[in-house]
Amino acid sequence: MIRKPKTVSALSLALMLGMTMGTAMAQDDHDHGGGDHGGGGMGNGGGFGANMATINQDGVDHVASIEQDGRELTATITQSGYQQEASIEQEGRGNETTINQTGGGNNSAMIDRRGRDGMVEINQDGWSNTSDVTQRGREGSITITQEDWGNVADVDQRGRMNEMTLEQSGWGGNYAELRQRGRENVMTVAQDDAFESVARVNQRGRGNMTDILQSGSYHVAEVTQRDRGNMAQVTQDGVGHYASIDQSAR
Repeated sequence: MIRKPKTVSALSLALMLGMTMGTAMAQDDHDHGGGDHGGGGMGNGGGFGANMATINQDGVDHVASIEQDGRELTATITQSGYQQEASIEQEGRGNETTINQTGGGNNSAMIDRRGRDGMVEINQDGWSNTSDVTQRGREGSITITQEDWGNVADVDQRGRMNEMTLEQSGWGGNYAELRQRGRENVMTVAQDDAFESVARVNQRGRGNMTDILQSGSYHVAEVTQRDRGNMAQVTQDGVGHYASIDQSAR
């Protein structure tokens, strides 16, 4: 008797192929370490991130960490000198983040950001400078430059297409507390060869502009802007000045 060959249904064939491919992928993942070892990795997931993380260290006793979750993210930390500390945590898409600690020592830079198509850059050259940056939103930019000794930057930006630039230099105790909410706001703060000076700016709304320049010692400048289209400028030189501006468009 001639036996008929056994037939395999399309469903059975699909199941068999799926099991075979699943076994091969699992073996490949095992062979390559699973993809979640080492600092700055993506963790488990099946997406294609095209993320890039780079850490360059030269000198003594540095600490650096990068965590990325998203797509097309770029993060770079460069450290030289003595006991620098830097951390980048970013989520989203198309963000570019850079920390350069290129001289001196005991500088600290921390960046926490979520959003899309934004830029944050911190440059520190000196001793015991501190930058703490939080960014949320889209297409925002933050640039911080700290030189000399003991400058502190506390920055929080949220919204869309906001722009912030901070420059600090001098020998001790300069402090900048900068806040942006809304859209298309621009803020420029320079504490240039200053000492024990304070700048506080709070922008909320759209299309506001603030420009602060401090030189000398023991100054305080405070600017608050709400609504749209306000412009504020403060220039301080010498010793011990206080300036306050509060603007709205009601």
